[in-house]
Amino acid sequence: MKGNILVSSPSLLSDTVFYKSIILIIDDSDNSHTGFILNKPGGLFFIKNESGKLNRNYKFNFGGPVSEETFFIIKNHNLYSQNFKINENLFWGNDVEMIINEIENKKIDPNEVIFLQGYAGWEEDQLKEELESNSWIVINNFQGDIFNLTHKNSWNKLIKSLGDKYLIWANSPDDISQN
Repeated sequence: MKGNILVSSPSLLSDTVFYKSIILIIDDSDNSHTGFILNKPGGLFFIKNESGKLNRNYKFNFGGPVSEETFFIIKNHNLYSQNFKINENLFWGNDVEMIINEIENKKIDPNEVIFLQGYAGWEEDQLKEELESNSWIVINNFQGDIFNLTHKNSWNKLIKSLGDKYLIWANSPDDISQN
């Protein structure tokens, strides 16, 4: 599963956390799976310069309901040993301060980094059961740009690309009660 994309199916309409979620699986083992929700906005980091003036802000996304006090990064370069490989071109880690320093020093392009708060996790057989109940659509070997999946309407575009079976859901509102 590592490196695959999970797209929440329309069957998760009543799930307040995972409704219209796109998740990148970053790690798997026999006992568990870990991923980041890519398309849920979180907030902003504010960075001040030495004189105390606001220097720059960085957007972060809500990565999942587990360890919400911890921030993570996804990037497409393996520059440091404390990164974990997702696939050939994608890595994750949690040294946010170091990455921000690298961005501030113009060593890393800020468009090549996704900041995330928290993560999503599944215990043994939990994800398997959710897949069997059609809660998730799995995209193996996603060929698109992961960084494009961080936008608010990404779920709608991705679900539309999965074919006629899901087409009716492609334009559904974020709050289904407004339909």
